Amino acid sequence: MEVIIVKNSAEMGKKAAALIAEEIKRKPDALLALSTGSSPVGTYQELIRLHQEEGLDFSRIRALNMDEYVGLNRMHPQGYYYFMEHLLYQKVNIDKANTFGPQAAEGNLEEEARKFDEKIEQEGGIDLILLGIGRDGHIAFNMPAEKLDFATHVQELSELTIRDNARFFDSMDQVPTKAMTIGIQNIFKSKKVVLIAEGINKSEIMERFINSETLDTKIPATILKLHADITVILDEAAAAKLEKQNR
Repeated sequence: MEVIIVKNSAEMGKKAAALIAEEIKRKPDALLALSTGSSPVGTYQELIRLHQEEGLDFSRIRALNMDEYVGLNRMHPQGYYYFMEHLLYQKVNIDKANTFGPQAAEGNLEEEARKFDEKIEQEGGIDLILLGIGRDGHIAFNMPAEKLDFATHVQELSELTIRDNARFFDSMDQVPTKAMTIGIQNIFKSKKVVLIAEGINKSEIMERFINSETLDTKIPATILKLHADITVILDEAAAAKLEKQNR
C-alpha cells in the first residue's frame, strides 16, 4: 500500500486525477468505478481540465457508480447518478451508454443488485476504483458490521453516515436511510484501488486504517490492506494523526 500525503484537497484531486488519467491512457476502454460525495469533486474537476486542455479521451471509457440511495430514481437531484452526470459525464466526451449504476428506485431490489453484479462481470471487471472513506471506516456504503456482504446489496446506513450526508439535504427527515451498494468482492477484485481522504474529520479513521494490523469488519476499509495495488492519497489535515506519530 502506497500512502501519499499532499498539501491540500486541491493537490489531492490533481494526484488522484493523474492516476486515473494514467489508467485511461494505458487502457482507453477501462472500466472505472467512481465515488460520489465531496471528496472526489477536485479529482473530477482536474479530469475535466485534462480533457479540455490536454485532450484526455473518455470516448471508449466505461464508468459505473458504486451505490445509489434506495427510493431515488436515476435523475433525482440528490441521487448519485445525477451527481456524476452533472459533475463529470456532461463535461467530457464519455458515451452515456457506457455509464451505469445500481437501480434502486423501486421493484425487486435483490434482483436489481444481482443484475448489477452480472453487468460488472460482463464488462470484464473493474480496472480502477476510486474510493472515499467514511468517518466510521465504511467504503462505498459497506458499513461497519459483524459480517460484510460480498455482493451488491441493500445496506442500512449508520447513524453517523446519515448525519454526515444530511449536509446535502434540506432536513434530516429527507436523508435516505438505505442505499444499494457494491459489495466487498467487486471492490477487492478491482485491479487498482485509489482511496482519497481529506480534512481533519478524517484524520482519526485514517490513523486507525493505516496502522491497523488486523482485518476488522468494524473498519471495512481494512480489507483494502490485502489488495495488491492500492494508493492512498491524503491531504495534510487527514494525515495529521499519522504525522504526529512520526515526529
